[in-house]
Amino acid sequence: MRLIERDGFLLSLEERFTQALRGEGHTVFVCGEAGIGKTSLVKTFSRSVDKRCAIFLGSCEALFTPSPLAPVYDILFQVSKEDPAKSNAIRDRSVLFNTVMYALRNLNQASIVIIDDIHWADEATLDFIKFLARRISQLRCLFLLTYRDNEIHLRHPLRNVLGQLTPGSFTKMELPPLSKEAVYELAAAKGLQGENIYSISGGNPFYVNEMLQSYTAVIPDNIRDSILSAFNACNEKTKQVWQMVSVLPSALELKYLEKMLPHYSDELAICLEKQILVIEKNAIAFKHELFRRVIETTVSPLQKINLHKRILEILLPAFEEKQELERIVHHAKNANEREWVLKYAPIAARKAAALGAHQEASKLFLTAIEYDTGDNQQQLLELYEAYVYECYLTSQIPEAIHYQEKVLAAWLATGNAEKIGKTLRFLSRLWWFAGNRKNAVNYAEQAIQVLKDEPASDVKAMAFSNMSQLKMLADEVNEAVYWGNQAIEMAKASGNQEILSHALNNVGSSLMIMPGQQDQAREMLEQSLSIAVTYEFSEHAARSYTNLGSVSVKLKWYDLAEKMLNEGIRYCEERDLYAWSAYMLSWKARLLLEKGKWEEAAAVAETLLGTIISPPTRNTALVVLAQIKLRKGEEDALPLLEEAKSIAFATAEIQRIAPVLTAFLEYEWITGKQKLLPAEIDQVVSLVLKTDNHLENSAFMFWLWKARHKETGDFQLQEGYRLLKQNRTREAAACWKKLGCPYESALALATGDEENKKEALNSLLQLGAVAVYEKLKQQLRNEGLKKLPRGKRQTTKSNPGQLTDREMAIVKLLHKGMQNKEIAEQLFISPKTVDHHISSILFKLDVNSRSKAAQEAVRLGIIKES
Repeated sequence: MRLIERDGFLLSLEERFTQALRGEGHTVFVCGEAGIGKTSLVKTFSRSVDKRCAIFLGSCEALFTPSPLAPVYDILFQVSKEDPAKSNAIRDRSVLFNTVMYALRNLNQASIVIIDDIHWADEATLDFIKFLARRISQLRCLFLLTYRDNEIHLRHPLRNVLGQLTPGSFTKMELPPLSKEAVYELAAAKGLQGENIYSISGGNPFYVNEMLQSYTAVIPDNIRDSILSAFNACNEKTKQVWQMVSVLPSALELKYLEKMLPHYSDELAICLEKQILVIEKNAIAFKHELFRRVIETTVSPLQKINLHKRILEILLPAFEEKQELERIVHHAKNANEREWVLKYAPIAARKAAALGAHQEASKLFLTAIEYDTGDNQQQLLELYEAYVYECYLTSQIPEAIHYQEKVLAAWLATGNAEKIGKTLRFLSRLWWFAGNRKNAVNYAEQAIQVLKDEPASDVKAMAFSNMSQLKMLADEVNEAVYWGNQAIEMAKASGNQEILSHALNNVGSSLMIMPGQQDQAREMLEQSLSIAVTYEFSEHAARSYTNLGSVSVKLKWYDLAEKMLNEGIRYCEERDLYAWSAYMLSWKARLLLEKGKWEEAAAVAETLLGTIISPPTRNTALVVLAQIKLRKGEEDALPLLEEAKSIAFATAEIQRIAPVLTAFLEYEWITGKQKLLPAEIDQVVSLVLKTDNHLENSAFMFWLWKARHKETGDFQLQEGYRLLKQNRTREAAACWKKLGCPYESALALATGDEENKKEALNSLLQLGAVAVYEKLKQQLRNEGLKKLPRGKRQTTKSNPGQLTDREMAIVKLLHKGMQNKEIAEQLFISPKTVDHHISSILFKLDVNSRSKAAQEAVRLGIIKES
């Protein structure tokens, strides 16, 4: 069937391809429900440009656990003709990813890389998609990805991919169903009534096409009946062919076909003739996934088990030879073959983990656990511990805690102090990630109590280092250094570089906030990072990057902070350490906030909050976004702060609590509405006075004085706040400006003379701090000042491009890929009028194409990506 109502999308793809030909590659996500025409659109476009470029295709399969990086290996083989199985690239994901990228870069022509059905992609393949999408602008390449958006649930890892790409760096094409008019027209051409076809199909092109080319003489009541009627009309042998292929989640290679279906050539010919089954790339499969799903429902549970058993019996040697372990596990699981699941699932899990597909590894370890009989306690404990670690790496913290408690119960029964201490220490770590400091400290103390009379060992050193880490996170510097130095001593004695890296990180991070100790502290952190990178201790390297970056933000060492956070985020993304990259992104949002880059900060924070993240990460992102909103006068700041406060108090860490209450106090100063209870303030003051972090806690103490007029004795404020409190306006403003904090500098100027105050208002306008501007402006008017700087009109606050309402509506439709005629019909204006508006939009946004206008509108925040 020719493509209907897809001209706008094809034109948009052509624009992106032309852009790629000029050396500026682009990523396009094509999404929609099954049958909506994603693959047809991509194929039609590819055929139209195949003489101008090289085209490479990879596909994802609906296995129980997808084969890690299978589509990437497909693409690498097509680009370089190198067999990935014989390549060193398979052993190192970063090498593999760069190999593909450089192979594309070295082509003597432009290219299109297509990966179909990425809703089925393994986590390592999703990391490749992030990797290439972030760098695609450096290549003469169009990166096309298709997925079913109705299969992307809240916890689906593809959401994190979409959330972590920079807005405007990619295009998302959501294919709509065919219009009623189009379906009626197609039906009329066949001499059929369009109303019934449209009501049944909902405009889904696949459904429409199948109904127009029905395999029965009468149009069925629904598509399922149409497919089943064709199935029921076949002889038993043909039905067996369909059912055999239906239980395969992917196509069946022709070389296996005769083994699986001997003496069925006539029946296969019938299936191919009816175009129920098709042959593509030396494999046979259903023409559409919808066919397979419907036919699979005709297979009884007992039949299905027997079919999967037969597949394993016949193809197991071939699967083993090709190391297609995921296919073995898939069929063994569905065949209820316990021994095969227990044999192959852990092997496949370790292979997936080695490739960075930790989500798939956790599923495979859990499958092995579910099929384990419990006869071998040691084997079961090893599976538990492996599953817990994979859950920890993939932020499945409740699951990790549940199974780690099972491990603890097992070791407690043995009385093995070292195993018990090790398990308790890791439980402490898991509870910290869950945002529960009370439990984290409790298990940390239990671990040390169990191990205190044991001789020095790596387990004991790690328990001490864990306690040092908890004390560091609570800004209890002396305690952190005490426990950390003992761990360092034991690690050096045993030569354990991993524990040494961990402990150096804790002590260095603690001392960084202490005046006079910062050079030594930075040296320790950099040594920790060097050890972790050298020995490939990925998680410890992530911690080192995180602490170097976050402490540098607290110190206002913004250049170092930006360098460490950017390097760390890139490092973690390449190794599938999403929990760490997300945490660093939350600190990057805070860095951008403090530097006055509020739009970028809000974009990062909003993206994080739309994904699954740990409580500490969520807390930081919530505070950043809330502070931007309250300064701008947006109404939804308070719910964000309430949620952040709930998380912060659960962590019991002043570094989480103080920023939240600081934001609440700023809210009270701006609005004049008190929201904090005296008991909450007293509790935090008490915590602040017990800790050594004067740098970060200065903001809380200053705003407590500014909003509540409450003095706190001998607390030593950071210089900028101290000068401001002493009414040394110019000195305070200069101090904050030198540090790179424009908002604090503006607030300082607002306490000065008339000239200072007007300068402050201008600065606040440039930042977008509308609520603060209005508050100060009213104060100055009350003081009799005239000719104050004017703020933006309400209609343009969210419209930096100064577009009219009509232009705003048109640019949003451009972003959806609509053409002039479609826009005109949507808005009930003429195509010529649309053209005039688009010319104005291009001028105002300073771009030279429709696609760039949509991209710029996203960047400016005029359009919000869905």
